[in-house]
Amino acid sequence: MADYKEFFDLEEIISSVKEYLPNFDSKRFAAAFDFAEMAHNGQMRKDGKTPYITHPVEVVKILITLHADEDTLISALLHDVPEDTPHDIREIKGQFGETVAFLVDGITKLSKVYYKNNMPELQVESLKKLLLHSAEDLRVIFIKLADRLHNMKTLQNIDKPEKRERISKETLEIYVPIANLLGIREIKSQLENLCFMYLYPAEYEEFREKIKSYFKKQEENRDKFTSAIREGFKKAGIDAKISGRKKHLYAIYKKIEADGRSVNAIDNRIAIKIVVKDVPTCYQALGIVHGKFVPNTEKFRDYIANPKINGYQSLHTSVFGVDGLLTEVQIRTHKMDIEAEYGLASAFFDKERPKDVFSAYLKKSSWVKKILEIEKDDAGSENFMENLKHDVLQDRIFVFTPKGEPIDLPDGASVVDFAYAIHSDIGNHVVKANINGKSQPISAILHNSDVVDLITSRKVWPELSWLSFTKTNLAKNKILAYLKRTTREKKISKGHKILQKEFDIAGLGMCEDVNFKKLSSRLGHEHDKHFDSLNGLFESIGEGNIWVHDVVKAVEKNRRTSEAKKHEGLKITIKIVAVNRFKLMRDVADILYKYALDMYTFKGWAAKQDKYAYFTSRFLVEDLETVSHIFDEMEQIEEVRHIYRISPHVMFLFWIFAILGASGWIFHPFILRLTSTQKFQVEHPLIHSTLIYVFFLLLFMIFFYMMNLLKKYFPMIRNKKLVWASIFFVPIGAIFVLGMEMIYFDLNLNWIVLATEIFVVYMYLYFNYRNFRRSIN
Repeated sequence: MADYKEFFDLEEIISSVKEYLPNFDSKRFAAAFDFAEMAHNGQMRKDGKTPYITHPVEVVKILITLHADEDTLISALLHDVPEDTPHDIREIKGQFGETVAFLVDGITKLSKVYYKNNMPELQVESLKKLLLHSAEDLRVIFIKLADRLHNMKTLQNIDKPEKRERISKETLEIYVPIANLLGIREIKSQLENLCFMYLYPAEYEEFREKIKSYFKKQEENRDKFTSAIREGFKKAGIDAKISGRKKHLYAIYKKIEADGRSVNAIDNRIAIKIVVKDVPTCYQALGIVHGKFVPNTEKFRDYIANPKINGYQSLHTSVFGVDGLLTEVQIRTHKMDIEAEYGLASAFFDKERPKDVFSAYLKKSSWVKKILEIEKDDAGSENFMENLKHDVLQDRIFVFTPKGEPIDLPDGASVVDFAYAIHSDIGNHVVKANINGKSQPISAILHNSDVVDLITSRKVWPELSWLSFTKTNLAKNKILAYLKRTTREKKISKGHKILQKEFDIAGLGMCEDVNFKKLSSRLGHEHDKHFDSLNGLFESIGEGNIWVHDVVKAVEKNRRTSEAKKHEGLKITIKIVAVNRFKLMRDVADILYKYALDMYTFKGWAAKQDKYAYFTSRFLVEDLETVSHIFDEMEQIEEVRHIYRISPHVMFLFWIFAILGASGWIFHPFILRLTSTQKFQVEHPLIHSTLIYVFFLLLFMIFFYMMNLLKKYFPMIRNKKLVWASIFFVPIGAIFVLGMEMIYFDLNLNWIVLATEIFVVYMYLYFNYRNFRRSIN
């Protein structure tokens, strides 16, 4: 064996293992080291100076901090042998047993030869293999996290900046969330800070200097706070370890970025950790802290009674400490403290805990189930990664059924996500929910520890609009699966309604009037979607194959006059009609304030004799997609009947033409009387008749133009049968009045011309009504 004193001391490593594993087989471990050294003989790390064997040894040292067992440590020594040397899994199995072979195989990447033309797919498939092995034995992922941590610590030895960036990004998106899921905070924090250093070097340096001076300033206040608490604990006979809690750079950076603040706006607060002997003492200590300092009750969280998904337990509180400085306090037992740092790893390697307990945990674990479900979908590498990021690796919350059953969901999940997590049939028919006793729409966002009672109806089925407020891919896939099962006619009808609604929101008029050739060309070019007809587009929207906002954006590009306008935001005026009830205005305002960049007006009123309330608001939003979200959420508010966009420009045009038409109709008998008694009628009968024809034609044209405006820009009126009945009646009334005027004023008009005009008018009305009937069926 070569001399590695410069890099590590194997005897010292074995001694540190024996401190927590007295029966550790050092000879077996030494044999594994010899095998790994022989296999990696001549190989060097990226710096060209360090023998490769130092990497598996460093991985072992990281796992020792987790108190890893013998098989795990041996597997860590051998984890790169099958991938980087001629030796295979069979040799490892023959020498070190089936368990070690399984663990090593789980970490070994798939053949680079097989995937030589598609390296991204190789990475995804290797990750899939790793996770599926981990679903059977968690030790696979523990080794991989330790492996990734050491690789990140030596990332500076990789020459190519783009490769360093790719590895850091992959670590931040995949391995940091996995460490968080397992509750291994120490590894998670180290990985985050290393990724931060490589992905945002300038911000990293700025934060490091700022935090250094920040913690120095807080030392005096922290010491005063801990002294006051120690005094209270001493009187109560509580033996506690009190220390300042270290906040990691990336966690602080992420919080400041999310709040849109600069590095200079770091919260002036102290973080304290209190460790006691048992759970009752945790609550006793909490009482003393609250007795000494005024608590901020909104910040209190009991994770002992309601542990996080990764098993984390602790009491969290915030108090106004020394000089009123906000002080965050975490209180937990010694065991909870170890588990807070090392999560499931500490529990897994706990000698007092039987291994079959963890086998049962893995079978029941929601995240393990989700990984297995994603694998069963067989949806390809890209979808596997998308599903993994959305349904497994995001921050998690626990939401409860009325019977107290916890449902694990990603942070930001809605009522629809919750419904589908319980059962597909419940998801398909959910109408609304009672969240903590309060009625909420299906778009409502859920929070940790919410109690949700679902209300369903067989009259309700999934809508494409649900996708805008679903978070989990499980829910999205179930909605899309339902939409695909419906008949072609239903898909076309649904797609038409969805697109028309978005056209109304965008102020684009009727979707049938769009230049389909141009639209189809743009969708083909930008989204690789090709359609033979407008119905084909409707069908694709109806089954969720194309996002309706992509269609609207494609139409909008034809109308946008300048790119500058795109960045100025969008001024929108809307009107809402709802059955009046208590707190209705607050519910409406909450949604507007959630999305509006600025608000110019917000008015609400209700007539004494009317059960309806009316609201109008003019505000600034980022884009049309945001307006669509506002409409979707407004429609979910209890008792809201209608919401539609108002165009001041169109309203102005409508009233101008309405005044012109009304004036013409009111004053035309006087004009007829004047012209019919003059010599002009006798001397120029043809011109006189033509002027009358033109006058009535202009009146009808004004009427038709107003009707067109109604149809295009007033969706609430457009679909009212009474409106259509009125539209049909107006020409009949006009013809009747004209007949009376012909007799009274003795007008010598051509009946053929009049009949032609009437025929054209009613053909126009007929075709418009037929299109209207089609649109509502």
